[in-house]
Amino acid sequence: MRVVMSSLAPGERALTLSTASLYPRNDPWKAYLASESVCPGGERTDLPLARRVATVACLVNFARKRHGLRELAVRPLFNGVSDKKAKAIVLCGQFEHNPCGGDWAAVVRSTGYDGKFGENLYLATGRWGAPRVAVDAWLNSAPHRENLLGRAWSGQGLAVLSKQSFGTYRNVSLWVSVFGNK
Repeated sequence: MRVVMSSLAPGERALTLSTASLYPRNDPWKAYLASESVCPGGERTDLPLARRVATVACLVNFARKRHGLRELAVRPLFNGVSDKKAKAIVLCGQFEHNPCGGDWAAVVRSTGYDGKFGENLYLATGRWGAPRVAVDAWLNSAPHRENLLGRAWSGQGLAVLSKQSFGTYRNVSLWVSVFGNK
C-alpha cells in the first residue's frame, strides 16, 4: 500500500493508495527519467539522505536537459531553505507550503534572497519515497512540472527527511525542492 501526497492546496491535494507499480501505467514522462546508470540510487530509500538528495538533483537536471533547458546548480542557500521547510512541516505535522500557519515564502525571504523562487513538496510512504519516483510524481503533476521545468530557474535546493511516522502514515519520505533565478 502506498500513500503519496502532492503539495497542492488542500482541496486539490492528490491522495493515492495503490499496491501497483512505482510508476503510472503509460507514463508520458518516462523518457524524462534518467536511468540507474545516469543517476544511481533512483529507487532506493535506504541510502544516506545526502546521496538521495544528490540523486534527485541529477534526475531534475536530466529532465530539464531532456526538455531543452539548462541544468540547475545546487545552491547551499536553497538546500538550507528546503531543510528548514521540511523540518517545519514535520514539527507542525502539516503537509503544506505554509506549515504552522506561516507564509510559505518567509523562509526564503529570511535569508535575504530577493529573486524569484518556487517550491515543490512530495510525501510518500515506503518505496514510493524514492528519488526517481518523487521526480516522476512532480513531472506528472502540471503545477509541479511547471516549477521543475521553469525556464527562469538557475539554481535548486533539495532536502529529504525520512520519518518513522507522519500523522497516521509510517515509513515516510518528505521531499522539499526549492528553485530560484539567482
